[in-house]
Amino acid sequence: MHVADRLLRLLDPARVADPAVSEEEAEMLRMRIISSERHLSRPHPRRRLLVWASAVTVTAAVAVAGVGLVGGPAQDSAYAATPAPLQLEDAQGVPAAETLQQLARAAEKGPTPGSGRVKHFRYETWSLYTRIAGDQVTSEVVPQSYETWKQPDGSIRQVQTSNGTSTTDDFPSTDRPDPPGDPTPESMKQWVLSQGDGTGAGAFLNRLNERSLDTVLTPQQGAGILRALASFDGVEYHGGVQDRSGRAGMAFSVDSDFGGLPKKQTGIFDPDTGKLLAYEEMLTKDAGELNVRIPSVTEYTTHLSSGYSN
Repeated sequence: MHVADRLLRLLDPARVADPAVSEEEAEMLRMRIISSERHLSRPHPRRRLLVWASAVTVTAAVAVAGVGLVGGPAQDSAYAATPAPLQLEDAQGVPAAETLQQLARAAEKGPTPGSGRVKHFRYETWSLYTRIAGDQVTSEVVPQSYETWKQPDGSIRQVQTSNGTSTTDDFPSTDRPDPPGDPTPESMKQWVLSQGDGTGAGAFLNRLNERSLDTVLTPQQGAGILRALASFDGVEYHGGVQDRSGRAGMAFSVDSDFGGLPKKQTGIFDPDTGKLLAYEEMLTKDAGELNVRIPSVTEYTTHLSSGYSN
């Protein structure tokens, strides 16, 4: 489990004690956060892209999840505004596993992702994060868009746009493994889950979203992903739905406590190619220390395009 994940779980009142991070360590981190004014100008999903490469995410991740972490006016203020939940359909008992297998058969007949030396991605995100100044904690909601170029050596250039302002960052290559060249459902499952916490369907959907930020899959690899998802218990099919970019897709969800709080995690897949179009998380029972109502969407990602360029 990542250090950031362990610290985030300390914020969950229903958590199981984690011996890897003591309460004293968490308190020391909390005091470092509130000792000076700190504004999170870098969004959560960009940090995810490099979460395996650096430990700099720890402070940001705790602050993102820490609405109401310390006493202050934010705890008594109105709830933070969050997007309306997706309008998921009742698929009337249509089995998710069988539907995913059908989608996998269509996906492996899909077009190849093209050619080129540079992998190119565009995606948009929404996240709830926080400004901490002394003992005052206030939440902020800002949508962000990203354009990313990944070179053959694994190095990355990324343009992030937020509130009409764009910033460009360059990152070195990481040791993240490439997807299997001869994919099977089991090998794709292990690839998705290989770097991160958890082994269930919730962890799989969360990590698949992260992998999709900088990985171009072949039709065979995409089909393996869908067959891997079909192997998990608890996955539900919700029929057709529009993602937050207005694209038609097929929605699959799982109820889990991945990350510490009960939530519904939903992946929306292209009905023709099987590619992941969008992913989001919605708290369903308990907000913990987060200043949001139940149910509340706390994050989503829409994957607009992925492929190759020269």
